[in-house]
Amino acid sequence: MTIRTTSKPGLGLLAALAACLFLAAPASAELARWDQDRVTSYAEELATATQELYRALGSRPTYLNQANQRAYYQARDDVRVMNSSAKHLLSKLKDGEGRDETAPIFKRIRLLQRSAQDEGRKASIPEDIMDKAAPVGGSLLKLRPYYEAEPDPDTRPEAR
Repeated sequence: MTIRTTSKPGLGLLAALAACLFLAAPASAELARWDQDRVTSYAEELATATQELYRALGSRPTYLNQANQRAYYQARDDVRVMNSSAKHLLSKLKDGEGRDETAPIFKRIRLLQRSAQDEGRKASIPEDIMDKAAPVGGSLLKLRPYYEAEPDPDTRPEAR
C-alpha cells in the first residue's frame, strides 16, 4: 500500500488512518476459518505496529497550536489504549484463547482505531509520525476476516 504524503501536517495521518479502515474491509460475507497460529502471528504484528505508533506520538510535540492540542492528546491516548489492547489480544491468543474469547478485544481495538482517526482529522501531525499508522492498518487488514464478516449487500440498510 502506498500512502501519498502531503505538505499539510495532519492530513497524512488522516490518510493513513482512513486507509486502515478502507483496507481492513473483509473479502467475503463469512468469517475466515480460524487458524490460531496465523491469527497469533497477525496479532503480534499489530502489537508491534501499535507500539511503534505510540512511541512516535509519545513526546510532547512542539509544533502543535492550542487548537490542535486536545485532538492530538486524545488521538495519542486512543493509540495508547489500542497498544495495550493489542498486547492483551496477543497474550490471550498465545494462551490458546480463540475467536469467541478474543473478539471483544478486537472490537475494542477497532473502536479505538476509529476514534484515533476522528481525532487525527483535527490535529496537525507530521508525516514521519503518520507513516507509523500504515502498519497498524495492515495488521488489522489481516486480522479482520477472522473476527468480522461483511454483511450481505442485500441486507445493508442502504440496499433497501
